[in-house]
Amino acid sequence: MAKGISAAMFKKLKDFLVRHKPDNMTPAEAHKIQKASYALSHAEVKKRFSPTYEGILVGLGSDEKQIFEASAWYLGKIAVNKPKYQAEIIDVLEQKSRQKGLNPEFRDYLKLQIQNILSKNNH
Repeated sequence: MAKGISAAMFKKLKDFLVRHKPDNMTPAEAHKIQKASYALSHAEVKKRFSPTYEGILVGLGSDEKQIFEASAWYLGKIAVNKPKYQAEIIDVLEQKSRQKGLNPEFRDYLKLQIQNILSKNNH
């Protein structure tokens, strides 16, 4: 199966193409195939450049302690389990900890998460 194509979409396209011969394809059917192909080609590019932790970064902007700490904790877990994102996540956490006006309790929690990431990867 081609990279970036969901199994459901692949099945729909395969079923469509197997049932129809090129000589009896209507313009509307050809248009549907063209739209699906265009969507798939762009979906693959989008997946390639979206890191897995991107959605969690929003939580670091929260003023609620529980949301902030959960976001930092999950980022730490991702950094430990996926080394390719470790440097980026540490950089984000360090930048956030240096931010002026940040709650000192939040700053301490970020530093703790950075230390945990670095210590777990040294073992």
